Amino acid sequence: MNSPKLHHYVPQFYLRRFVDDSGRLWVWDRDNDRTFAVKPDNVAAEHSFYLSDELAELGEDALAMEKQFSEIEGEVAQITSQWLDWLREMSPGEPIPIPYANRELLSLHISLQFLRTVDTRDVLAIFGERTEGRALSPEQRRNLHMYMLWNSQLVHGLAERIRTATWIFGKNDTEVPFVTSDNPIAFRTGDNSMWWRNGLRTPGTYAVFPLAPDIVMYCHPREPPWLAITDLNECLSPVRCTQEMVESENSGQVFMTSRFVFSRRAQFDSEREFAKTIGTDIYARDRNHEE
Repeated sequence: MNSPKLHHYVPQFYLRRFVDDSGRLWVWDRDNDRTFAVKPDNVAAEHSFYLSDELAELGEDALAMEKQFSEIEGEVAQITSQWLDWLREMSPGEPIPIPYANRELLSLHISLQFLRTVDTRDVLAIFGERTEGRALSPEQRRNLHMYMLWNSQLVHGLAERIRTATWIFGKNDTEVPFVTSDNPIAFRTGDNSMWWRNGLRTPGTYAVFPLAPDIVMYCHPREPPWLAITDLNECLSPVRCTQEMVESENSGQVFMTSRFVFSRRAQFDSEREFAKTIGTDIYARDRNHEE
């Protein structure tokens, strides 16, 4: 019998990159509009989140998925730590060397990060309950999520789309840090007009992944309107981030989050303001007025 264990659906190595000088992670609870500080090992996690009842019944290791995530995370932590060191010293437009094996691993990591969260489990449960015509138990919800992660072509399909994308990195030298969340892979439409939860396969939609408070990663599909930037693949963007750009990327974390947004500082004013606009057409109206 496996004892309950706290399983992180956002890796601890990643969350540690967003702590303040005292090692604390500042958290904004979007649902209750409250801010508090914690150690990164106490957030974005649930007890036995990846425990497989079905594997246990077959006499197999019920924690096999959690262990596989840990192995991948160890490699990804080393690779991306090296990237961060390089990117912080690079000049705009300079390329970063990424071997094919590392690109393949990071693509899988990004795909799994998007699909391993509470948000995905909740969406799957909704479809499962519609199919079954009844509510699913916590164990059934977990098993459905585990089955998708183990067996679905969705994981590898998304990873392939990420792998073949144009990867560009942005450097943030402003006083406003990039934030992250409990669902950190954000997707934006090709015209940059809106964030999109389930539209990665929509033509032009790209992924945005904050790697640290000062570095963000973009994965643009090699299709319109992004064909003109393919020569910047695996490069530091020639465009320096402004505060407005940083706050815009941070709004993606507010949109994608299940509940918690994380930062190295306690201030979440712009995130609060953006949250008020979710579900409205305020930005569409602003664009129409400008036109």
